Amino acid sequence: MILARDIMTTDVVVVHPDDRVGDVVQLFVQEGVTSAVVIDKEGKIKGIITDGDIMAAVRQRRPVFVDLFNSLFVLEDNNDLTTKVQFLTPRPVKDIMTRRVIAVGEDASIAEIAGLMTDHKIKQVPVVREGQLIGLVRRHDIVQAVARNAT
Repeated sequence: MILARDIMTTDVVVVHPDDRVGDVVQLFVQEGVTSAVVIDKEGKIKGIITDGDIMAAVRQRRPVFVDLFNSLFVLEDNNDLTTKVQFLTPRPVKDIMTRRVIAVGEDASIAEIAGLMTDHKIKQVPVVREGQLIGLVRRHDIVQAVARNAT
């Protein structure tokens, strides 16, 4: 049986909740990754930030509510992409990260991990030992393990 410890990536990109989103975007580009695990000073997982979280934050449409003569009007957010990105980049990671993280222990089977990924529609699962991050299993890691064992 193939376990998380057999296929996990141990070189995990990590960031902190107060890091700026703009810095994380640069880190994604430099490291060639699409996600980072968000940890606190004690190394505990606080969340995960992905390219999808960043795209959702950029895309987010904020309606503007105007009270005029006791009537409420809703105006669309017509800010262009540049304005939205400028607003987003100085914000802390904790403002847009996914807080609910599905993690597994190092003895989790790839079948279990694949099930979690499918059920929760996620692309990676942090691997923990005694509450500390020790690795990350990505969908790609599972596909590679299946391909190796299929021959």
